[in-house]
Amino acid sequence: MIEFPRAARNPNAKQSRLGIYLAIAFGAILVIRALAVFWTDYLWYESVGQTSVWFTLVFTKVWLILGAFVVAFGVIFLNMWAVDRISPAVPPHPDDVDAELVERYQEWVLPRARKFRLGISTFLGGMVALGAGAYWREWLSFRASESFGIADPIFGNDVSRYVFELPFFRAAFGWVFQLLIVTALIAAALHYFNGAIQVASGRGVSSGVKMHLSLIFAVIALAKAFGYLLDQWSLVYSERGGVFGVSYTDFNAQRPALNLLIFISIIAAIILVANVFMRGWMLPVVALALWLFTSIVVGGIYPAFIQRFRVDPEAVTREAPFVQNNIDFTRQAYNLEDVEVRPFAASANLTGADIAANRATVDNIRLWDPSVLEPTYRKLQEIRTFYSLPDVDIDRYVVDGELTQVMIAGRELDEENLPAEGWVTETSVFTHGFGAVLSPANAVAQGGQPAFFVQDIPPTTTDEIFRIDEPRIYFGDRSQSRYKIVNTDEPEADFPDDIRGDRIVYGSYTGKAGVQLSSVFRRAAFATRFLNLDTLIAGQIRSDSRLLMVRNVRDRVARIAPFLSSDDDPYLVVFNGRLIWVVDLYTTTNQYPFSQRAETGRLSREGRRSSLPEDFNYIRNSVKATVDAESGVVNLYIIDPDDPLIRSQQRIFPGLFKDASQIPEGLEEHFRYPEGMFRVQSDMYLKYHISDPKEFFSLVDPWQIARDPSDSSTEQFRDPAFNRTTANPNAARPMSPYYLLLELPEENKLSFILMQPFTPAERPNMVAFLVAKSDPGEYGELIVYTLPADSSSNGPGQVGDFINQNTDISAQFTLWGQTGSRVVKGNMQVVPVNESLLYVQPIFLRADSPSGATPGGDAGGIPEFKQIVVSFDGEIVMRESLNEALNVIFGDTGVTAQPVDPGTTPPPTTTPGEMPEVSALLDQAQQAFDDANVALREGDLAGYADKVQRAQDLVNQAADLLNGG
Repeated sequence: MIEFPRAARNPNAKQSRLGIYLAIAFGAILVIRALAVFWTDYLWYESVGQTSVWFTLVFTKVWLILGAFVVAFGVIFLNMWAVDRISPAVPPHPDDVDAELVERYQEWVLPRARKFRLGISTFLGGMVALGAGAYWREWLSFRASESFGIADPIFGNDVSRYVFELPFFRAAFGWVFQLLIVTALIAAALHYFNGAIQVASGRGVSSGVKMHLSLIFAVIALAKAFGYLLDQWSLVYSERGGVFGVSYTDFNAQRPALNLLIFISIIAAIILVANVFMRGWMLPVVALALWLFTSIVVGGIYPAFIQRFRVDPEAVTREAPFVQNNIDFTRQAYNLEDVEVRPFAASANLTGADIAANRATVDNIRLWDPSVLEPTYRKLQEIRTFYSLPDVDIDRYVVDGELTQVMIAGRELDEENLPAEGWVTETSVFTHGFGAVLSPANAVAQGGQPAFFVQDIPPTTTDEIFRIDEPRIYFGDRSQSRYKIVNTDEPEADFPDDIRGDRIVYGSYTGKAGVQLSSVFRRAAFATRFLNLDTLIAGQIRSDSRLLMVRNVRDRVARIAPFLSSDDDPYLVVFNGRLIWVVDLYTTTNQYPFSQRAETGRLSREGRRSSLPEDFNYIRNSVKATVDAESGVVNLYIIDPDDPLIRSQQRIFPGLFKDASQIPEGLEEHFRYPEGMFRVQSDMYLKYHISDPKEFFSLVDPWQIARDPSDSSTEQFRDPAFNRTTANPNAARPMSPYYLLLELPEENKLSFILMQPFTPAERPNMVAFLVAKSDPGEYGELIVYTLPADSSSNGPGQVGDFINQNTDISAQFTLWGQTGSRVVKGNMQVVPVNESLLYVQPIFLRADSPSGATPGGDAGGIPEFKQIVVSFDGEIVMRESLNEALNVIFGDTGVTAQPVDPGTTPPPTTTPGEMPEVSALLDQAQQAFDDANVALREGDLAGYADKVQRAQDLVNQAADLLNGG
């Protein structure tokens, strides 16, 4: 009996199988988790009552992919089938380079031709189709296109052609062109492997192959003609002329070149079709050469020639009408075309009687800086380390019959500083924040602290309007992505029973928010989603327990309204006994014709970036979203129904939005114009206040945002070692816009406005200020007050410099600095009163000792309101109260200066003869410090020490004089 030798065992076979099994298991895990995310997403949308949004998003993507697959599969399969019919396989010629490869292909593929066609068509069709799902936004916008009623001045198209249709046309063209190229490559390759293309043997290309490929290339040429048409429409985004939109060269050279390329592409398609009936490839080659020549010479060289030799020497004249288009459409896009321009005299004739007549404005001047008040709130009102008061916002309420500007912050849960760790503690025990802190913006309590309207836990209030029946904050501005599970057998930490003790009152969630974990399948799905087994096995979870996720109010709104961008600063409103978050939502596009891209550098606020895109060139604040802090209920109210983008959204998501008429009575009075949009509008208005295109092109009168003289920004204020002068002497931070409650010139009622001062570019004096109204009936009205051209009114930065140079104030700052405190100059406010400008800047003291540091990162003592600086017409006064300062400048204003609070230290008194000596000593001290720095740079450490000691001695002498020593 003959025994054949056994095949040697592959020692790596077992390891290879193990690798395959692991790969299969890993793939299965990914699929299972994807399905878990898919289902739990649906459950979340169901819990917020917006399954229609989920179905719209999911089905749109699915149908786009399926539709694209059917088209791609059909095109590729039919062309592969045509290859087999047009050029049946023939053996390769031995002289062909790839004869062996072709022969092997024919031996293996031809017996399986049908399966091969199906497999290749399915694979390539699937690969091409998957990309189509990414175009769901473009498809939905295309279907729901809304007319703007504005025609572009070059092509005569409605703006909707560019905003809603062109992005989809671009996406569709790119996808179709990709499919055609793939099809052409597959067809040519299969013809080659079938033996119908044999270049090396001299047999060339068969007539059937030529017909097939000519028709495919003809379709590609027609698609390219459509692409050139899209390129022509896209000239409305050209930046060739220095501004966005069609320029002189685009209109007179690039546009005709694209028309010629469209014509040549159509001719090339006709030639390729005609080539089916002709011998050789001469005509297609000529057409291709002509197309390449035209693309290079006419499409590239000719426009560059026109730009250099016709436009550049006379750019202002040539580009003027096209710059005018840019000005007009940019103003439309940023809602600047209806800005009302009012002259402002900037008079120096303001009197005490005028101040008395404008008490409503003066009494509402804000004494507190939000950046200073934030750490004050934290240290006084966080109560426990697991609470945080992360952001102070500004609003207005009617208190004792008077409209009053207030500061408010929600006491949210600080998930990074919980008293204990563990999944149960983090997920089911500490689940929510509690209450809010609220104080008037124009009042100071004893000791330089805020005079609270709402404080403590449970909240205590001074007025019925601030009553909080439901203080729990499950959904907040700074809530993290960590989910919470409520209604479990583990009681929730509700609030501290006594702010001086450690006892906590426990409770249970009574709301209906979240997904009910009513089955083991739901628990398993969420455990898979969050990759945490505890969600499945935890014994305290009941069938009526609820899982709360997407608890950040901005994220929550973004999930429900995916086409909209949110402002970075949601704010809290006490309304009808509940805490309601208001989130400003924007419609944006980067496809508005002729409109300049937005300046977005000032959209980052204290490290927080708004969800606005980087490159938009159209914006509207069309929607106000409200989110209940306890129930998580989201309402979206349309406040700008004239916006075509939001009308389109209404068609895409019917039932998602509510009309402004459905806003609860009284809530609209707390709406405010959003700071993010106002920043963008202000930045664009720096140039786009210029109406004349020639002046605009030459930048005859550009403005800039006024320089900020404060040092109370969050980044600076939280750093006790920060010194603005030594950190960056040349720092010129632009002023942030600020809210004011005042009577505007020639108006006899209080308005809640947002204001931004301007100065001329590279100059410090005031030139104008822009205001946006927030009150119902006037919401969104923009007014720019322009100062006379010959005015030399000081800008905020100048006033800040003058304050620093004032001998009395400088000496007082130095004295405070000697006591271990740091002087903090708060927000400077430029306040228009009649036709004059008041400059007001609060001054705060804060101990530099880090012993009072909080988990939130606030080092130093509690900030204390100390005095206030008022400047008018070059006169600068610092006093303990605003009324006292006004009385010093204007005489009797009809209001008695507020007395110094008990327990506060009155300001030191000096005789007139002492101040020059103090000033001289401080000047000598400054010179000694300068000399010390020079010695340090030269490496003279001994000289450095001597100079520093000399400077310190001089400062001490000045302090002794001020203290009467």
